[in-house]
Amino acid sequence: MRCKLIAAAVSVIAFAVPATAMADGGGSPGAGGLGQAQLAGQAATTLQGALSSANAQQTAINTNAPVSVSGGHPSGGGNPCGCGTPNGGPPKGGPPMGGKPNGGGSNSANQGAVNGAVSGAGNNADTTQNNTQTQMANAGKAIGGGGAGQAQGSDQKSVTGQLAGSSANADQTAVNGNSPSSVSGGQPSDGGNPCGCGTPKGGQGGQPQDGQPQGGDPSGGDPSANQFAGNGALSGAGNNASTTQNNTQTQTAGSNCVVGCGGAGQFQAAGQSAVTLQGAFSSANANQTAVNANVPVSIAGGSVSGGSNSANQGAVNGALSGAGNNADTTQNNTQTQNAGSNCLIGCGGAGQAQLSGQKAFTGQLAGSSANANQTAVNANVPVNIAGGNISGGNNSANQFAANGALSGAGNNASTTQNNTQTQNAGSNCLIGCGGAGQFQGSNQSAATLQGAFSSANANQTAVNANVPVNIGAGNISGGNNSANQGAINGAASFAGNNADTTQNNTQNQNAGSNCLVGCGGAGQAQVSGQEALTGQLASSCANANQTAVNANVPVNISAGDISGGDNSANQFALNGALSGAGNNAGTTQNGTQGQTG
Repeated sequence: MRCKLIAAAVSVIAFAVPATAMADGGGSPGAGGLGQAQLAGQAATTLQGALSSANAQQTAINTNAPVSVSGGHPSGGGNPCGCGTPNGGPPKGGPPMGGKPNGGGSNSANQGAVNGAVSGAGNNADTTQNNTQTQMANAGKAIGGGGAGQAQGSDQKSVTGQLAGSSANADQTAVNGNSPSSVSGGQPSDGGNPCGCGTPKGGQGGQPQDGQPQGGDPSGGDPSANQFAGNGALSGAGNNASTTQNNTQTQTAGSNCVVGCGGAGQFQAAGQSAVTLQGAFSSANANQTAVNANVPVSIAGGSVSGGSNSANQGAVNGALSGAGNNADTTQNNTQTQNAGSNCLIGCGGAGQAQLSGQKAFTGQLAGSSANANQTAVNANVPVNIAGGNISGGNNSANQFAANGALSGAGNNASTTQNNTQTQNAGSNCLIGCGGAGQFQGSNQSAATLQGAFSSANANQTAVNANVPVNIGAGNISGGNNSANQGAINGAASFAGNNADTTQNNTQNQNAGSNCLVGCGGAGQAQVSGQEALTGQLASSCANANQTAVNANVPVNISAGDISGGDNSANQFALNGALSGAGNNAGTTQNGTQGQTG
């Protein structure tokens, strides 16, 4: 397994956060107004790259191939050549020890092979920018004092780029073979006296008491080949980025000026910009080749008595891949201006201005691919060749093959922009008062682009065969022959996009005046713009290709009678493909403007 992790370049530039300015002007006549300025800039750049790869390759070969070779029995099993048995009793010599191959008991080849690969890659970036600015200006009692001047500027920028790629490959080749072979010269030609002489009549002398020689037919055990092969690949890639930008600006200008006071000047500007780019790629490939064979071979000049032969195979193969992106962008801006005056005569109106700009761009791409290729071959081929009778056991070939591929790709983007602007210019001026000037400008822009691609491919080839072959010069009595196959194949693919954009803008202006004579009118202006662009593309593809072959082909060739058992071929094949693609975009824009003057 080779893992690469690339994480670079996290730079944060923060300037003047938070900032608080307080100015208290003197009370001298003709004094100039207070001047306050606050500037804040924040920039954050985060670049992340994560790459992961897992490769598992397995080759498992299991073979059981016992071989028994015998010349068979001697030609006679009775008295050795030489006519007549002496009257003195039976011969003391035992039978010849050369004999038949007994098959060595049951022959089996058992194999369990498990192979898998797991790979994962992910990035997580969290960016938070907070800016708080507060200004308070209080002018003392003065005659002809200038108004307070306040300015606030704030700029926030955030760029986040993420890339995650993951790959898991599992290749498995499992071969299991059981091939016992028995070769024998066959039965003796006669089990009695070898030379054709009569049996002596003298007393205890008679036929040898040692019985039949040990040579004879091949009598095999129960050959079987059992295989379980499991193979899988799992891959996942994901990106998670969260960006939060908060800006709070507060200005308060209080004045106790009585005569000829200039209006308070207040200015607020806020800019927020967030760019998030995400890409996640995941691939899972599972390739399995499982071969299981049981091929017992018996060749004899005489009769063959075969045991039960079976080949059992279970093959499981699967591939799973997932890719996803999650981006959350929140921008909050709050601007508050309060200009209060107790000026009575000839007061200038308060000047207030608020500007706010919010921009958010989110681009997401998720691609996922899962490929599962399975080739499962199971064969039971017992072969019996005899010069005499053949008595076969039960033959069966059982196969269960399961193959599947699952792929999913999704994007989730949430963008929230909130802007609140409040202006309050109150005046107690009675005579010759200038009107309050108030301006609010707000612009919100959000662009979200999403693309999700998912592909699942499941290819299955399952071959199950039971082919018992009996060739004999005598009678053939066959057992039950069956071939049972269960093949399950499926592919599922899902691709989806979810984008939620919310833009809220609230603007309130209040210019209250108690002026009675010669009052200038209040000037109020509000400008609000909201833009939202959402583009989504979801593509999903699921392909399931299945080829299932099940064969039961018993073959009997005999010069005599054939008595066959029950023959059956049972197959269960299930194949399916599921694909889904969806887009979900919700855009909410709320603009509230209130003016009181």
